[in-house]
Amino acid sequence: MAIDPIHAFYCRKEYLSLAQQCKVASGGTCARCGGTFDIADLRPHHKIELTLDNIDDVNITLNPDNIEVLCYKCHDEIHPHKFGHIVGQKHVYVVHGSPCAGKSTYVQSVATRNDIVIDLDRIHAAICICGQYDKPDATKRVAFNIRDMILEEVRTATPRRRWQDAYIIGTYPSRFDRDEMQRKYGAELVHIDTPKDECIKRAYEDVKRAAARDAVIGWIEAYWQRYSE
Repeated sequence: MAIDPIHAFYCRKEYLSLAQQCKVASGGTCARCGGTFDIADLRPHHKIELTLDNIDDVNITLNPDNIEVLCYKCHDEIHPHKFGHIVGQKHVYVVHGSPCAGKSTYVQSVATRNDIVIDLDRIHAAICICGQYDKPDATKRVAFNIRDMILEEVRTATPRRRWQDAYIIGTYPSRFDRDEMQRKYGAELVHIDTPKDECIKRAYEDVKRAAARDAVIGWIEAYWQRYSE
């Protein structure tokens, strides 16, 4: 099943590159509250909301003057809900691609405060004092267990569960693994197909500590060695 045109737009390389440029240009400052955040934790927001009527108008969709960079809180206050989904009609999306491809940026652009986001990186960061790209072996098992518990919630969900949609973020370089996720969760696959060189460039922009940056670049290299369409 094809994703709707607005979701599809947020997957486009042109938008993901522009969103990254706007986040870097912000210097980590939220345009609404003025708070300072890590660039990876900011969300690009179209001032003129994207609709089916204007999705093909690049003066709105790809205009940097129409994009402001916000923190999670400010962005969520603007978007209590999106896309007009019927309440109780749940969708599951597996958002996959290389590290630093823009998977989180895509999800930040389309998810609402009523959705579940399953991101192993953020789960791991939440259970230890380490940074986003530091994943101690001592806590990996716990992070995987938490992720699997949330995935089971998604797999067994009924319309009575109050959350709306679910976004499962992961690299999933293997076609077999993606097909299995699609079968198991009734998911739609969303491929963020940013080229390898651009992913490495973003790693240099986003990750300031050399050791963490080297680790991320290693993950990118490993992804492209394993990737199969």
